[in-house]
Amino acid sequence: MAAWTTAILDEMARHREQFKAFCRSLSPEEMSERVPGSPWTVQDYIAHLCTIDGLLCRFFGPAVAIMDMPPLDVAPPTPFDIDEWNEAAVEKRCGASLEELFDEAVRHRATYIRILEALPEGQMGMMIPFGGDRKVIDLPATTVRLEDLLWSIALHDPNHTRDILRALPNREPELREWIASADFERVPAAITDRRI
Repeated sequence: MAAWTTAILDEMARHREQFKAFCRSLSPEEMSERVPGSPWTVQDYIAHLCTIDGLLCRFFGPAVAIMDMPPLDVAPPTPFDIDEWNEAAVEKRCGASLEELFDEAVRHRATYIRILEALPEGQMGMMIPFGGDRKVIDLPATTVRLEDLLWSIALHDPNHTRDILRALPNREPELREWIASADFERVPAAITDRRI
């Protein structure tokens, strides 16, 4: 396995374990808190992080001929709009238990890992389209290096945990060390500027 693959997989795995431990510590009241500046609750963010790998597999899987993946229960819209898909996926999981969400996440993550393991190292410098959160941020779509996008995805859990902490600021001290360990500097401005 290529060194970059191992590094990204290790980063994803350690953040997912920290994220799951944090989520399991939340009370029902905390789960229902609305995140300031967002239409989502804490539970909605969790649902997003537990479903997004399934969508990512649809984009990256064909590049390495991996098509046997868990089905999506929300079809990607045509024309494609990632915000629309995320909103529909999260809404469909309203009322799902934490363990149901984590069980789904495990299935999608297993396929995503297989895809990353199959990506040739030579493709890491490939430039791919990236639009980001276009409904909210008035920036044109751009292209980014595949490796940079994969690192951004590897940091998805701590990144959205920072969003969740806007609703639960009292939980920040217990997560400070974990969040500080995430190397957000690895993600270029072309990506961070296009995400809310």
